[in-house]
Amino acid sequence: METWANFYKNVFGFEEVRYFDIKGQKTALISYALRSPDGSFCIPINEGKGDTNNQIDEYLDQYNGPGVQHIAFRSNNLLSSLDKMDRSVIDTLDIHDGYYVEVFNRVPHVTEDPKKIQRHQVLVDGDDSGYLLQIFTKNLFGPIFIELIQRKENLGFGEGNFQALFESIERDQERRGVI
Repeated sequence: METWANFYKNVFGFEEVRYFDIKGQKTALISYALRSPDGSFCIPINEGKGDTNNQIDEYLDQYNGPGVQHIAFRSNNLLSSLDKMDRSVIDTLDIHDGYYVEVFNRVPHVTEDPKKIQRHQVLVDGDDSGYLLQIFTKNLFGPIFIELIQRKENLGFGEGNFQALFESIERDQERRGVI
């Protein structure tokens, strides 16, 4: 993982903006988040940690090696986009209701309807500069999934959501019998 992070840094001038060490109930991963010099492109480089039942090793097994795990699409109005999305065709990860008990205290300046955010199971993160809304589909084809994101003056990676997201992925892996 470090080799590839250094490749993007040295060849393309990417900058490391975050390092994550994330632990769920049963699995873990580490990640380098890199950003292009002009800020228009971000890439997380992930590695499973611990046993081989983590989400990264599942991806590597299904895909027969490394590759793109997900693509993010930016939306100017995420909740409106989700209102139009057919959930019988594209399903999203489920977020535990407990997440919404505290998220609006952690990110208090969200202008979208909190009830609608929870109903759609959208994740919220931010800081004093702004916030973001994000949601992740379940695997759509093979191990590949989609992220939908709306940014309001925030260029973060949703760090405050990583634990909730990771736990949701673990629950999905448990349902599918992976862990």
